[in-house]
Amino acid sequence: MIKKILSAGALAASAVFLVPQASAQTFSPSGPFTITNVGTITVSKGITLSCSLSGGGNVTTGGAASVTSIILSGGLCGSVSFTATPYAVTASGTTVTINNVTVTAITGNCFGNLSGTYNQLTGILTFSGATIPSNPVGGSPCKVTGTVKLSPILTY
Repeated sequence: MIKKILSAGALAASAVFLVPQASAQTFSPSGPFTITNVGTITVSKGITLSCSLSGGGNVTTGGAASVTSIILSGGLCGSVSFTATPYAVTASGTTVTINNVTVTAITGNCFGNLSGTYNQLTGILTFSGATIPSNPVGGSPCKVTGTVKLSPILTY
């Protein structure tokens, strides 16, 4: 009897891993959106810069979101480039993640995910010391602090 209970429990536990994970969030409305800074954006990788940020993205009719451009400006900020776009966007709870971000800077490069806290009522995405790992591994990460607004406001 105990063997049957243990076997059933093991089968049930293994079945959990066969169930597909929740699919990517569906964003709306579909179409292009813009990204603009609210206040100053601080970026750092060895040195710290105060920048303006602009950019944009798109939401497909199927609800997949991507960032198609991120541009920093002001002072040396123009020497920091976000390349290899578009970047897929995912969300979980209040966290929005821009995936596989590639940064090229005068102090080194970074590659990885950039996550922030998103308010679906205001369209405000806040980065609080968000890091993108150094590429190659071993250097200091790229860090982003500041607030951007998405327009129109995206929901998921």
